[in-house]
Amino acid sequence: MNVTKSTARKRQSATNVLRAAAAEAPKRLRSDGNVTETTYRKLLDLIESRQLTPGEVIEERRLALRLKVSRTPLRAGISRLLGEGRLEQLSNGSVIVRNIGIAELLELIHLRLILESEAASLAATRIGLDVLQPIKASLEKILSTAEVTKAKHWTLDDEIHDQIASHCGNRSLATLIGETRRKIRMCNVERRPERLLPACREHLAIVDAIIKRDAVVARHAMIQHLTNVRQGMLETFGIFLPDGHG
Repeated sequence: MNVTKSTARKRQSATNVLRAAAAEAPKRLRSDGNVTETTYRKLLDLIESRQLTPGEVIEERRLALRLKVSRTPLRAGISRLLGEGRLEQLSNGSVIVRNIGIAELLELIHLRLILESEAASLAATRIGLDVLQPIKASLEKILSTAEVTKAKHWTLDDEIHDQIASHCGNRSLATLIGETRRKIRMCNVERRPERLLPACREHLAIVDAIIKRDAVVARHAMIQHLTNVRQGMLETFGIFLPDGHG
């Protein structure tokens, strides 16, 4: 009888251990998944902010120490970025940050023009004045003083384009816009300082059109802005087109 009770207790104990392990397994999976996703995001941020520059070799050991993660989530992040075309594997096995050339850069800007002109048109009836008025005030302040730092310009630039995308009423369109803009940030192209104030005027034209709920003018203002961005990129590479060439 005692042997039977002892065996039953052992079986119950084993069952409890298995149940506890089964309960913990999803938590471990979630934890591992969170670390992998966080590591990927950190790697992506390093690339987009150009802390990892185009052509730079990815050194796993150094990056693992920098991000304070093990090699497993790091390799998962690298593999994902390879699949997305952010990184490139050379014939010798080395992995580098992929360099986006002028041809692909111009394709991406053209894609932005198509996507964001539609987004501006759609957002014209959706963005609230409480979002637009502070942006308009910031732009007018910059233009009244004719002074703007690169940091201030890019903060406003991000806010304007992000708000338009997020209020276009089409999440798939907003996602495509975000991905395209992030790819352009990877490009090793120095922004032209003489474009800062003109870009502010172009942004103000877009914002004014949306405040007036004029979808047609908002679309054309965005097209004009991104056409000028494209021309500025070309001039950075020493390519000057006659007026009227898009």
